[in-house]
Amino acid sequence: MTGHNPFQPAPGASPPELVGRAGELASIADAAQRIKSGSTPTPIVFTGLRGIGKTVLLNRLIESAGPKAVVLRLEVEPGVQLSSIVQEVITSVLPTLASAPKRIALRLDAVLRTIPKIQYELPGEMGALSVTAPEEDQPRLLPIRTAIATLNEAVAAIDKFLVITIDEIHDVDIGSLRTIAAAVHQSAGIGTPILFACAGLPQTSEVIQRLRTYAHRWDQYELDFLRRAEVAQAIRLPIERAGSTIATEALDLLIENSAGYPYFVQKYASAAWSVHHHHRITLHDVESIVPGVRDGIEKQFYRRSLEGLSPRERMVVIVLAELGAGAHELRAVAGSLSVTSTALGSIRTQLIKKGIIFSPRAGTVQFRIPLAERYVIDHRDEYETQDVIEYRSNFGAPPLR
Repeated sequence: MTGHNPFQPAPGASPPELVGRAGELASIADAAQRIKSGSTPTPIVFTGLRGIGKTVLLNRLIESAGPKAVVLRLEVEPGVQLSSIVQEVITSVLPTLASAPKRIALRLDAVLRTIPKIQYELPGEMGALSVTAPEEDQPRLLPIRTAIATLNEAVAAIDKFLVITIDEIHDVDIGSLRTIAAAVHQSAGIGTPILFACAGLPQTSEVIQRLRTYAHRWDQYELDFLRRAEVAQAIRLPIERAGSTIATEALDLLIENSAGYPYFVQKYASAAWSVHHHHRITLHDVESIVPGVRDGIEKQFYRRSLEGLSPRERMVVIVLAELGAGAHELRAVAGSLSVTSTALGSIRTQLIKKGIIFSPRAGTVQFRIPLAERYVIDHRDEYETQDVIEYRSNFGAPPLR
């Protein structure tokens, strides 16, 4: 190995060369410039499969906002009200508001009384900001809109601005999201705009459609896999900046195996870097790491998720893989089995519950795991067992082969 490994095969880590996202980066740069100058930035939405780079872009937006940003970084958890997460994160940023006017600090105290008692000492003779436990007759959660508006006022009072990001927004409760969107919209009208960005799986677009009309004017970007030339750039440029080179055939093999999926690009390139010598990555280097990286990826992404599926679930998984990448109409899957969509309803529900597929829009299904169709086709013999063949035959469908 020669020198420091430039690649970052970790979830959410920024790659050494962020390629294929020119439009998204331009939108981030524009939003950051606007918020710094006191004008209103357009909210931004990033959608795409896991590992495609959504969190990286949220991180880039926060970084671009600079030191005057007070950031509410929210990550949605299934089954948890967003209002609870908002209040917890607001509490965590209170120390950055120590120089805010006491009247606003007291108002924040009143707004956040539903959070367990926490106390922050304020400088000078301002005393302490005490966040107390709720009283019995108080509602468990006060309106988030009031909390955000008060926080935004406190931030503006110390010559800063508020940035709100939401990750995993596809799992959000729509009522809380609508309230946050309204607070962001209102902030523009009172001269203290909030920079807002969110990210989620492809079905996020349906969540956005359920918000008020102004949300339809947000900048929305659907992130896709990288093109071949972009993958080449993402691998070659960091290697050259680190003082090494890569053979053309070695680069081609990395491109082929990573298939344009950003996380896989970093994973394969990092492994190739770790074994190279004499400032050059050769075809032999890449060939030596591919089996091990592929096996690790298959265990991490596919085997654990797909093991334990029933024969009829495996049958549907194979058919969906045969249809190729992306979203497919449920009726197309059913048609391949010579049955109606209704006949697949319970199987579809179980596969969604198990995290194998999701519905990016009504009447469609898609693998939740990136490149799952490639894995299933490559390992079809493991999943198309005799019981699956028999189950398929009972459906009256023609064999897959």
